[in-house]
Amino acid sequence: MKKWLLFAVCLLLPAPAFANLPVLTFITEEYPPYNYLTDDGDIDGESTRLLRAALEKSGLSARFRLLPWARAFAEAQLRDNHCVYSTARTPERESHFTWIGPLGANEWAAYSLADSATQAGSLDELESLQVGSFREDAAGQFVERQGISIVKASAERENIARLKAGLIDVWVSNVETATYLASEAEVELRQLFIFHAAQLYLACHPSVPENYATRLQSAIDRLHTAESVTLESSGETDVAQ
Repeated sequence: MKKWLLFAVCLLLPAPAFANLPVLTFITEEYPPYNYLTDDGDIDGESTRLLRAALEKSGLSARFRLLPWARAFAEAQLRDNHCVYSTARTPERESHFTWIGPLGANEWAAYSLADSATQAGSLDELESLQVGSFREDAAGQFVERQGISIVKASAERENIARLKAGLIDVWVSNVETATYLASEAEVELRQLFIFHAAQLYLACHPSVPENYATRLQSAIDRLHTAESVTLESSGETDVAQ
């Protein structure tokens, strides 16, 4: 009888605190070298590895998913406890997310095929050209705000094929991704000019608990500090003269 009474009392007690803890979901896209799907079906990349290390260091966990960028970005805007990376932090996006990072930095540049006759030295000179980017991409949006029409692909990798097919004259992308994808496709590009620099972050829905964001930010800061110390000890850090 006592056992049954004890069981009944336990059922009436509040659930353990951990049962109500939110489960985080980190969504990303194919955007090498920062985030991409390996041949084994794993989500990898520089930003992914940094986030996994930060989760371990902060004692948190998250599910990782890979989706087309426009959908990944929309889910982080609309769904509780969802985050998207690697997201360029821009004034237009600032108020929509809680920002954790930076995960890395990149420069945005304009590219043509190496054997193309296309010439341009500034964004103004792109007005008469077919310029490619992809949906919801910050670099493409930046160029579009300068009054340049953008031909939007569904994914960044498509723009290599569009250049080769002559569907676009110029591709605007970040330097590291363009270099990576061109090497992957064995295509030689010519960098026309660099037009902007941006930092990449984990952009989280405002519902993500503040203490989660604080713990992740602290872990990323410590990882960056440890990396800097490692570079200094190996003599790879530039020294001002």
